[in-house]
Amino acid sequence: MRRIAVAVSIATLLSAVACSRSTEAQSPQRQSASVPPVTAEVTTVASGYAAPTPAAAPEALPALPSGNAVYVKLALIDKTVEIAPGLKYRGWTFNGSIPGPVIHARVGDTVDVELTNKGMIGHSIDFHAAMAPPNIAYQTVQPGHTLHFAWVAQYPGVFMYHCGTPPVLAHISNGMYGAIVVDPPGGWGAQAHEFVFVQSEFYPSLYPGTKDEYYGDLAKMKVGIPQVVAFNGVAFRYKLTPLQIKVGELVRVFVVDAGPSHFSAFHVIGTILRTTYVDGDPENKLIGLQTVAIPPGGGAVAEFRVQQAGMYPFVTHSFGDADDGAMGAFVATD
Repeated sequence: MRRIAVAVSIATLLSAVACSRSTEAQSPQRQSASVPPVTAEVTTVASGYAAPTPAAAPEALPALPSGNAVYVKLALIDKTVEIAPGLKYRGWTFNGSIPGPVIHARVGDTVDVELTNKGMIGHSIDFHAAMAPPNIAYQTVQPGHTLHFAWVAQYPGVFMYHCGTPPVLAHISNGMYGAIVVDPPGGWGAQAHEFVFVQSEFYPSLYPGTKDEYYGDLAKMKVGIPQVVAFNGVAFRYKLTPLQIKVGELVRVFVVDAGPSHFSAFHVIGTILRTTYVDGDPENKLIGLQTVAIPPGGGAVAEFRVQQAGMYPFVTHSFGDADDGAMGAFVATD
């Protein structure tokens, strides 16, 4: 009976969304009045469950769904990953990768979430883009169980999602975060070459009894001096493998600072951020920034062009963190 109730609730959400999306100019405040309450169901993991595979290119923005619902299947998986060249880290992940997969929706879409815990301890998910009671939607899911809930995206932007189970500092530091991009009505404007970056910190210590595996050290996390800072989970990822762009084309970057503790000062060397939207909301428009400040748990959408061929590094201008791995590069060709 509980599954039937959840199915009816989600069907109601989809019906309400179909009506709300028929009027693109409708304000978020007016939309919220027609959105049904969020409900959730916890069940045991289905027999034969197969976890989703990690995304091959963490900087890629996936295509929007064809309908008005985005189905998000996330598995909570303990996995050893590489967070810097040669540094093996025992992470807590969404779908086996750090960061978790990029989610792409539009204002008015229903985001239908299935969160399955295949790990060793309890975890949860907190969507900064959602308007939902945390005790219902963000409840901790114990190993061997699945949480199912849905919510309607009402505000455009680039938002963080993360595990919210205490201590949140440890769950985020160990890799449980990702980005969700919610397009405004009508999209982002001119066609652009788009990239998604999630900046984050790691605080590793050698795992007892091993010679080359590390774990997240809570004491170091509380001090807040990381050993590794990365874009998309690996220090110097895009310095070692630069991203290709074209001279004169519009480049649009969606940046989230997962923290858990340091600000990002996102900066592209050799150009100006012509347009920046704080938290990705087009109403929060800034022009001609040299550097955009993003707090932990915040985001920004920035657009730029380059005028001639060459290499254009991008960094956090907090250079202690850049030196620890939060740097990459675009290579522009004619």
